[in-house]
Amino acid sequence: MKKITISLLTLAVGFFSQAQDDQNLVENGGFEQIEGKIKRGGAINVAVGWMSPTKASADLFSEKVKGDYGTPDNIVGFEDPQEGKNYAGIRIFSYNDKEPRQYISTKLKLPLRRDAMYCVKFYVNLAEGSKYASNNIGINFSKKQYNIDENKSIMTTTDVMHRDNPVVNAYFGWEEICATYIAKGGEKFLTIGNFFSNGETESQRLKKVKEFTGQSVVAAYYFIDNISVVMIDDETECDCKIKEHEVKTEFVYEVAPVNPEGMKDDLIIRYTEIYFGYGKSEFTISDMDHLKNVENVMLGNDAHKLTIVAHMDKEEAEDDDLAGIDMQRAQAVKKHLVEKGVSADRISIKTMGANEPQSTTGDEIGRAKNRRVTFILNK
Repeated sequence: MKKITISLLTLAVGFFSQAQDDQNLVENGGFEQIEGKIKRGGAINVAVGWMSPTKASADLFSEKVKGDYGTPDNIVGFEDPQEGKNYAGIRIFSYNDKEPRQYISTKLKLPLRRDAMYCVKFYVNLAEGSKYASNNIGINFSKKQYNIDENKSIMTTTDVMHRDNPVVNAYFGWEEICATYIAKGGEKFLTIGNFFSNGETESQRLKKVKEFTGQSVVAAYYFIDNISVVMIDDETECDCKIKEHEVKTEFVYEVAPVNPEGMKDDLIIRYTEIYFGYGKSEFTISDMDHLKNVENVMLGNDAHKLTIVAHMDKEEAEDDDLAGIDMQRAQAVKKHLVEKGVSADRISIKTMGANEPQSTTGDEIGRAKNRRVTFILNK
């Protein structure tokens, strides 16, 4: 009886997974179906149903390949697939267009219905070989397939992108890009890439990852995986992770910056703390005064060295999608100080996760106090 029950459960799960696949209008959204061999870069055509619409052909990475185009370890980075065993890779941005952008495109199973609502999702991850990070990673739906026989960027509308359109600058974990889309009607093709000009694209220059020994690219290069387009009746059916975070809290704890007049440097640093929103690493306007105090201390004495100590709250620590948010906060602070003239080699980072909470009350204010960055001055 036990074996029969387990078999029926397995069968039910199988039917559910199949139902989800049937609803997805993207054929081979995880790049798992392959026809042919991946022998070099630009092999996206090996993935069934996928192609590059410009001469700069996108890359395909697979567990079946040993070496440069394998997963999880490959020529431009190290990342486990978001699902399955394979993923694609494209250049989203390159400084002064030194390297041409890449795009991936596929024909949908069915044309989109006019005024129908669709939940659109895909996942991106910045490759460790990238010297840059950028925003403007999105999807364009079109009635005709783009087919450009040259290394040319596609300048058109972006129909789906991250709500905040952030610079995706974390090397670890997959960032979900998710939104609803109201179809104009008749869209048959989906293309992923950057459809903005360089002047409209925000970018960040990155330091080389010490642990990465592969090939660096003078570009923002991203792995792409798990693409889905599913028709829905109501926006609530589209469970974008950003909405889950939005519902939890928008509260940011704030304190007045210390008045540095007459204070010793170590006390200024000790009593300076910067707080963040849930799942966020962006600064508030009031943070600038706190950062200014730290900046002045570091620029006032070249012998000082600084440790940035980054924290998260308990709920963030339990959310797999926010893995490494403490590190992102510390990196944001370090980047700001370096841009203001503090040498990067004078700054170190220590991440604490949720291990040293400032508050243990468990209420909203208490959790907000734990989403913070503190500082240690090393003379």
